[in-house]
Amino acid sequence: MSSNLIIEQSVYSEAEIIKKTPTRAIFRCPMQTTDEINQNGRLYPSPVLGEGMGHCDSRMKRRAFYSELDHPLPTGNDQIDGIRQTTVSLNNASHIIRDYEFRKNVLIGEMETLSSNSGQTLFSLLQDKTGVGFSMRGLAELERLQDHNIVKSPLTIIAFDAVSMPSHRSAVVDFNEMRFEQEMLFESDSGVVCVNGRCFMPDYFDKLIETKVINFFDRWV
Repeated sequence: MSSNLIIEQSVYSEAEIIKKTPTRAIFRCPMQTTDEINQNGRLYPSPVLGEGMGHCDSRMKRRAFYSELDHPLPTGNDQIDGIRQTTVSLNNASHIIRDYEFRKNVLIGEMETLSSNSGQTLFSLLQDKTGVGFSMRGLAELERLQDHNIVKSPLTIIAFDAVSMPSHRSAVVDFNEMRFEQEMLFESDSGVVCVNGRCFMPDYFDKLIETKVINFFDRWV
């Protein structure tokens, strides 16, 4: 059996901003649910989605788990559309997925906006607290039942694109609850480097950065 192209509709939920800098944001947001029938009539068993995300680990380690601003639009050419829908265009890449975790049946992703044009658009939308959602593109076989389809292993996850149109009525984002946090880094006249009120000598600060004792993105201090 051939694999089916899967494009999920928007998943809206509250995004928790981990860090904001002048050009990008790092945030956590629900991306997908398991073991329940979604609004598209599909059910993702936990082992299938977990295995699919596990195959993305190497991309996350390389900072190469790209996603786009909006899904690719069809052109009407089946061959071109088949290639375009199953690849991520670097010209349109807006964010990367850095990490993830499962909280019961909810897949939570940690994402980072890129400094690309599309990434800056997404960053601006987050700053303006607009209702951004996320939608998966993937490939898998479907077990077709009378009232829904079950996604079968192996699931190949292509991207979790940022999208605008809501479809999951039970998962609506309230972006007014979203927090932006900005790291404060400055150097005094004496050369002491301070991070959020904690100060270090420059050589020692550099050593802490190199050994990852201080890591801005993971909020280590």
